[in-house]
Amino acid sequence: MPRDDKVIRVRTVHGAPLVVLPGVFDGARLRTGAFLADTLNAVTCPPGTRALDLGTGSGIGAMVAARYGARVIATDINPEAVRCAQINALAHHLEDRIETRLGDLFEPVRGERFDLILFNPPYFRGRPRDLPDHAWRSPDAFDRFVRELPAHLTPGGRALVVLSSDGDIAPALLSATHLAVRVLRERDLFNEILTVYDVRAVSAA
Repeated sequence: MPRDDKVIRVRTVHGAPLVVLPGVFDGARLRTGAFLADTLNAVTCPPGTRALDLGTGSGIGAMVAARYGARVIATDINPEAVRCAQINALAHHLEDRIETRLGDLFEPVRGERFDLILFNPPYFRGRPRDLPDHAWRSPDAFDRFVRELPAHLTPGGRALVVLSSDGDIAPALLSATHLAVRVLRERDLFNEILTVYDVRAVSAA
């Protein structure tokens, strides 16, 4: 598993420095988080958007969405990730636009709906070895996301989900009859293909 448990890293995303604490998924170095954040613009994330960054990690998606004028709730099951996202929000004076919450998947936002949900899920099925490993594998996190997503979207709301060809969870999304799924962006990195999907509830599509 590619992580360093001792070193604090500083990455650059959208021209801004981003702190990555030990034990926190590095979505800039591993490209998936940065690639998902690159899909955000004034069209996909207009000012005033109510956004949820699920599994925020270092807070890449939350930070970029907030810079476009969204109000963001950033959640993660890993306390160090929540702390890391808080640090980055404070460092960029975005603490009035980014609220961080600790918890598993939609549990911290029960009963709430969003115009935009960002998700860079664990790509592999299996039992995580420790908290940082939740970023890589879960027995059912993506299945629960697919099942519960419509209850957390506003009418006309969307989720942007980044998946890798290395993972084994894409069929759960592509076979979901209650969701409308289309490819928004794709990149071939030679060793893997990253795809961002635009996902909406069928009734709101």
